[in-house]
Amino acid sequence: MVRVAWVSRHPPLPLQVKRLSEKLGDVEVWMISKTFTSIDEILGEIREIGAKYAVVVLPLSMIARLIKDKSITWLWAEMIPVHKHSCIGENCPDYNPESDVIMKGSTFNRHLRFKEFKIIKEVKLVLEEWK
Repeated sequence: MVRVAWVSRHPPLPLQVKRLSEKLGDVEVWMISKTFTSIDEILGEIREIGAKYAVVVLPLSMIARLIKDKSITWLWAEMIPVHKHSCIGENCPDYNPESDVIMKGSTFNRHLRFKEFKIIKEVKLVLEEWK
């Protein structure tokens, strides 16, 4: 059984768990969902459960520091927009609860669909001169 840490406020979608199983075999997904005080606290919790893989939904600044630890394979759940316009939510005819999330906003809803997992290798800031 392969343990995967799921570091997010939201649980994984059924399709995400299925894809992890397709890649890793039998998986046990452990939710780690709280407000963290430090990167060391996140790493400690992941190590405590014995996870060798971690899906992280965190600010990029935190991810950039986490991925310095090479003992864990850091995964990104790529989500793509289903619509270019605001969505009506779970009543949308395109909504699939196996793969989709509706991000409700104050002015519009975003309908996103899980595409695939990617390994996070690097987080960088690219700048150019302001002319």
